[in-house]
Amino acid sequence: MIRRFAASRSGRVTIFVVNLALGVALLGFVLSRFGRPALSLLETQISVGGLLVFVASGGAALIALSRRWQGILASRTQPPGLGRMVLFRSAAHSLAVLVPSGKLGGDPLRIWFLHRCRVPLPSAIASVVIDRTQEIATVTPFSIAFASLLLLHEVPYVGDVIVTSVVAAASFAVAVVWALRRLREGKGVVTAMLRRMGADRARFIGAQMDSLDAAETEVVASVRARGQMVRSVMLGLLANLLVILEFAALLAAFDLPLSPVTVAAALFATGAAHLLPVPASIGVLEGAQIWIFQILGYPPDVGLAVGLAVRLRELLWMAPGLLLFVVPGLTPRLGSANGASRAGGSPPVRGGAAKEGRAVLPPEASRRGPGGS
Repeated sequence: MIRRFAASRSGRVTIFVVNLALGVALLGFVLSRFGRPALSLLETQISVGGLLVFVASGGAALIALSRRWQGILASRTQPPGLGRMVLFRSAAHSLAVLVPSGKLGGDPLRIWFLHRCRVPLPSAIASVVIDRTQEIATVTPFSIAFASLLLLHEVPYVGDVIVTSVVAAASFAVAVVWALRRLREGKGVVTAMLRRMGADRARFIGAQMDSLDAAETEVVASVRARGQMVRSVMLGLLANLLVILEFAALLAAFDLPLSPVTVAAALFATGAAHLLPVPASIGVLEGAQIWIFQILGYPPDVGLAVGLAVRLRELLWMAPGLLLFVVPGLTPRLGSANGASRAGGSPPVRGGAAKEGRAVLPPEASRRGPGGS
C-alpha cells in the first residue's frame, strides 16, 4: 500500500512537499541558532582576488564539462555551438539540483534541448548516456580520495563510505563492460529489458522503441571513436581538478578555514547532501557542512558559513542556464531531427537490424519514406 502511494502522482507530490518542508524547517533552525555569527564570518574579510579565481575556475569547469559533451556528440553528428552547450548543461544542472534525483534529473532536459536543435533523437540520447557514464567514472576516484583523507582525521562512517564506493565502482565497471558487450552483439540493454517486461506493448513506450534501438546502436558507434573517448575522459578529469580549485578559492575568498582537509570536507558534504531526496538540498547542505566541520574541530557557525558560501557556488553554476528561461530567443525552437543528420550525422541503425546491415530511420522519417524530406 505504501509503495502504491509513493508511486502515484499524489504520493510523489506529497513526498516532495514534505521533504521540502523538512528542509526549510532544518534551515530555519540552523539559521536561528548560528545564522548571525556565520554571516558575520562571511562579511569580515572578502578577498576580491579569491572571488575572481572562484568564478573563473567554476566557469572553466562548466565549460570543460560542456566541451566533453559536445565532443561526444560531434563523433556522430553536428553538435550545437559550445555557448549553447554550456547553457544547456547549466539549465540541466539547475533542474537536477531543484529536483531530488541524484543529479540525473537534468539529463532528459539535455536530450530535449538537443532534439530542439535538430540533433537526431538517438544521437542526443547516446551523447547524454555516455557523458553521464564518463562523469561517474571520473568523479569516483576523487570521491574515494576525499573520503580517504577524511578517514585520516577520524571522521566517522567515512570508512564505510570508502568500502561502499570501491564496491560500487567495481560493480559499475563490470556493468559498463557487460552493457557494451551486449550492445556490440546487437542484443540491447534497455530495449531488451523493456521487451522482456512486455513494456513495449504500452502505446507510448512502443512508439519510442525504434529510437531507443537506434540510440543503443549510436552508443556503440560513439565508443568506437577511441580518440574522442580519451579526450572526453581527460576533460572530465580536468573539470574535477577545476572544481577542487573552485572550492579552495571559495573558502579563501571568505577567509574560511583553508587546507586540503577542509576542501575535501566541503566537497564531500556537498556531494552527500545532493544525494538526499530534499529539493535543492535545502537545510541538508548547511546541516552537512556544520556536521563535518564540527568533527574537524570547528564551531557550528564556521560550518554554516561554508554551507552558505557553497550556496553561492550553486548559483554560479545555475546562472547561465537560467538565461534560457529569461532571455527571449535563447531557447531553441523545435526543428526536424533529420536536419542534423544531413549536416553530419550518420543514420541510426537498430539493434535488430544491425545484423542485416539495414539502416533504420527515426519514426518521423519512416513515415516520409527513405528519401523524403
